[in-house]
Amino acid sequence: MKLKILAVFAITLLVLSISAQASAIGPGMQPSLKENEHWSIKPRSSVYDSLKIEVKKTVLPANADALKEYINALQFRELFQASDNPLPPFPISAGIYNGSVVSDSLTADDQLLLLYRNLGDRKGEAGILSSLGTQAAVNGEMDKALMFFYDALKINTEFDDKPGMIKNYFSLARIHRYREDLAEAVKLNELIVEQALEIRNSRYLGEAYLNLAGLWNAQKKHKAAEALMLNKALPLFCYKLQDKVGAMKCYDLMAEIFQSQKRYSEAKWFCIQSNMVARKINNTSGIVNSLVSLAHVKMSIGDHQLALSDFREAERLSISNKYQYKLVEIKNDLSKVYTAMGNTTAASSALNEFTVLKDAILKNAL
Repeated sequence: MKLKILAVFAITLLVLSISAQASAIGPGMQPSLKENEHWSIKPRSSVYDSLKIEVKKTVLPANADALKEYINALQFRELFQASDNPLPPFPISAGIYNGSVVSDSLTADDQLLLLYRNLGDRKGEAGILSSLGTQAAVNGEMDKALMFFYDALKINTEFDDKPGMIKNYFSLARIHRYREDLAEAVKLNELIVEQALEIRNSRYLGEAYLNLAGLWNAQKKHKAAEALMLNKALPLFCYKLQDKVGAMKCYDLMAEIFQSQKRYSEAKWFCIQSNMVARKINNTSGIVNSLVSLAHVKMSIGDHQLALSDFREAERLSISNKYQYKLVEIKNDLSKVYTAMGNTTAASSALNEFTVLKDAILKNAL
């Protein structure tokens, strides 16, 4: 009798699982999403795409570019951790087989996903898939993360859940930009703009504008990036949203866009605007970022003494606020500005400090 009950239960689970899979394939789905279908509980094998934090401890003392790439990877991971909560680890479930308690073959994540599918809770399943995508991205498994996010996007598209779709677009765009697939990141942010306009969400819209302008600037489409910032992003953050932090980000990006075009007067003006806003709202990290950007502009036009003054203030703020990543960047910049000024002793000292900080970051994170 017990065997019959277990058999019926197993068949019921199988039917529910098949039904959930069948309901996933609805009319009108986007063709690009079908290529990323994943309806197996066990994920397809994927190539481990590390976060580029495989920087060796033997990296050359002056190899600031390798360290910058490393720090960018760590910050990418932190951004993803802040964007969504990855699922907490759970033990693998246990079952009884031939009278003995043994672990089954499904991890807790797989069991949770199976549960939502069998319950027919598609929106809940989309949320789980998004969290699994975040977890994979934080772990550096980018192919796996993309698979989960596209699966979640498919469900959210089916239910026309625009906020859910936008959230998936943002996650996918972050990964594609990180992997330097700028064209795909542009397409995804353009979709965010389209959806944000439809649901009249200015916050999503502003973030997408910033992303697009940054991507276009990276593609050397400087004029397009400049026009988008001046005509769309800046008015939105400064006037409609009255968001000073958003305005500060706009000024920072405008400075970067003009710096890329060697239009140093305009770049300097926007650095100063960002610095003024940051000081007004007492945003210390914003003050440091704007000072460093301003110093870079001054170095580009040969004002080394003024650049040194900005770097030293940024250094003091970074030390007092324990901005470790920014401080190591500033130490490298100080070695360069001292070298340009002919102060070889100070340049050597700054380079040594850079090396010590770099080794500490590598030791703590690797």
